[in-house]
Amino acid sequence: MKKIILSIIVLNCFYYPLGQILAQGRLDRPTFFRDGQQLMDQEIQRLQQQSESNNIEHPSQLLTIETEELRWQKFVFQDGNFSVWIPQGIQSSEAVSIELEDSNLLFEVLASHPQNYRFVAAYSDRLTSNQIANKEQLLDEVKQGIVKKTNFTLITDKNITFETDIGKELTMKNEDELISFRVYLINDRIYVLAAASPTQSDAISETIISFFDSFRLL
Repeated sequence: MKKIILSIIVLNCFYYPLGQILAQGRLDRPTFFRDGQQLMDQEIQRLQQQSESNNIEHPSQLLTIETEELRWQKFVFQDGNFSVWIPQGIQSSEAVSIELEDSNLLFEVLASHPQNYRFVAAYSDRLTSNQIANKEQLLDEVKQGIVKKTNFTLITDKNITFETDIGKELTMKNEDELISFRVYLINDRIYVLAAASPTQSDAISETIISFFDSFRLL
């Protein structure tokens, strides 16, 4: 595993919704999520003192982590109540509707497009008690809606959890691209993380796993 070079750079806070932002990052295989956590925590503690005088809500909102291969930015979605680290690239945001069995579910979506990759983080409108009465069925409907929306072939469908909440890990592909998803039902929202890369194998890359594993609730 390559040695990590961590560079913490103070930037303006990124809050969702973002509109359209342009940035270009490098890409390869990130490793800081596994090896750089201690250094990042130390830097957060250092910034904590600065934040108290600058009215910054949380010092981690100022961090950009740069490895040898990638430049990762932490995005805080206040309305969606979560954060995630995303490789920097050309960024866009939009509202996307997923078709369910008896209705449509609207998602707020942020996408980042480094070269050869696409990363997506999304959260749904709040769900009603009737919609979440059968959680497994709801997740299955969201899965089918994603398949229909992407027109990709579903390869794998695995049940997963985030802490005590249920979810699914999905992989799909077409002739040119492999796309991996983690879908969680947490409280009254659906959260979707997705990453696409050129088709080389059916295995999820370390880059994408690091992106998935950075998901946190606020």
